[in-house]
Amino acid sequence: MMRTKINCLWLGMLLCSLMIWQPVVRGEDSPSLKTVEAIGTVKIQGEKIVDAREAAISLALAAAVDRAILELIPAEIAAANFSAITELFYANVNQFVQGYKVLAESRGSGFYRVMVQAGVSSGAVQKQLTGAGISQEKKILPSILLMVSDQRLDSPAQYWWGPGVAAAKPAAEPLLSRTLSEKGFGIVGHELVGGSEVLIPVQQNSNPGKAQVAEIGARANADMVIAGSVTLQRVPAAQETGPKSVKIVMALRVVRSGSGEELAAFEQTAVAPNAEDPAGIDQALATLGKTAGEELSKQMASAWQKQTRKSASVEFLIEGTSQLGNYSAFRSALSKVSGVKNIQIKEMKADKSTLTVEYPNGARQLADALLLKPFDGFSITIPEVTQNQMKVILVHGQQ
Repeated sequence: MMRTKINCLWLGMLLCSLMIWQPVVRGEDSPSLKTVEAIGTVKIQGEKIVDAREAAISLALAAAVDRAILELIPAEIAAANFSAITELFYANVNQFVQGYKVLAESRGSGFYRVMVQAGVSSGAVQKQLTGAGISQEKKILPSILLMVSDQRLDSPAQYWWGPGVAAAKPAAEPLLSRTLSEKGFGIVGHELVGGSEVLIPVQQNSNPGKAQVAEIGARANADMVIAGSVTLQRVPAAQETGPKSVKIVMALRVVRSGSGEELAAFEQTAVAPNAEDPAGIDQALATLGKTAGEELSKQMASAWQKQTRKSASVEFLIEGTSQLGNYSAFRSALSKVSGVKNIQIKEMKADKSTLTVEYPNGARQLADALLLKPFDGFSITIPEVTQNQMKVILVHGQQ
């Protein structure tokens, strides 16, 4: 009887595993399906072993999708769009997992761990990314290097570019980094600045000038630098027996890397009512940091969009426009080039015209596209091309 019960139990477990397990399809069967190994770990709550195992598998499958995403887009693009990716993929991970099997599992020290092999549809992942405008080629928002010093009560200023390990633990930067990352900005790590010799000119300066931070930002390959300071000061109590409050002053500016152009600024003060209440001070600082991140993100996004539009503008210096039919046909062909928008006449003279268009890939690629176009009754030559300008000659008759 006991053996029969064991056989029945084993058969039941086998049937359950067959229902749960789905074979992982190999690449040769479906080119868009990637086989990925990943690990999930969860803390066991009480005696709920089955629940812990299921949760660990779910985490492992989410980790497998993470790996597939990072194979399709660079880490900096994923970081810049982290919040959007989280919303896109993790409400329904199973939509992207075509099957999995558990390779190993263990239980110990109050945790359940599983290692799974999952078949992740890279085609479905790529479609989701592309639909949201997230791809390797598209850089939605700029990357930011943070250079913000902290000066706490009765303490010298702390900043990561200063001398010594103790100077490398500012509290304001993590607050700003969190808000900016949620808004879609990429945060550049301090280690990308380079060797310590780069920082020698600013090591003794907790708030370097625009030119200095712009050079450091360029070294780190950041688009912009948020520089400034957070200062905490005691304020005497209104009554002699009352607690002293703390005034928190956050003064920040955004500088374009390389050029040093100031793009945005923020300065605001907050008050923590009790200087002896560290939690209250931290809360006031967190609120101020969130406000600063939200305000600066708006200003930076606006500046970035203006720069993007400016860099996407291509100017045409056209000769041979006295043949109006040829000129009209050329403008029609130009408007049909993929990516061209907003053709505008800037200037008209006898046999000459100046046009501006929006085109994201630069004048050289646009010139190549135009040279491939067939024209009826005339031809074009493009003797001069720079990054954002080209000279076009309309030649009557076919060459």
